[in-house]
Amino acid sequence: MHELFAQVLTNRDLSRAGDLFSIEDKNLVSDISDVLIKIEEIASASDFTQNDNNQSVVEICITRVTSAIRDTGTIEQHAPAMVSLLESCLNHDLRPLPKDEDPPHAKIASDIVSCIFFGNRPVLLSPPLPLGLHTIFFQNHCLKCM
Repeated sequence: MHELFAQVLTNRDLSRAGDLFSIEDKNLVSDISDVLIKIEEIASASDFTQNDNNQSVVEICITRVTSAIRDTGTIEQHAPAMVSLLESCLNHDLRPLPKDEDPPHAKIASDIVSCIFFGNRPVLLSPPLPLGLHTIFFQNHCLKCM
């Protein structure tokens, strides 16, 4: 994993997270699946929904990763890790919060789904993606209105 990504994710270093955008996409492509796995670990922690710092770190990392995926056209390479992250979001409450805010796991799911569909790659419509998307949209009542 790229040294800066490792530092940001391991230390939950929000002060360095913005620097991820200075790294060229070609220097990240081989690490994206590992980054998504680490993001899944962080987002699966029991205190994630109460930890604003970790949520911000994850949000910035996902933005950087999805940007690199789109810009390099490597969505097929990273689809399994993306689907795994989506499926992990199903273990959490995705209903809007009282202040009409999306919970952190709903934001993650939204960003990943957006990346997949804006990638415009028909090959991604093969299993296991349809199963993951079916589960997200049809077995989660809170997302049916989206």
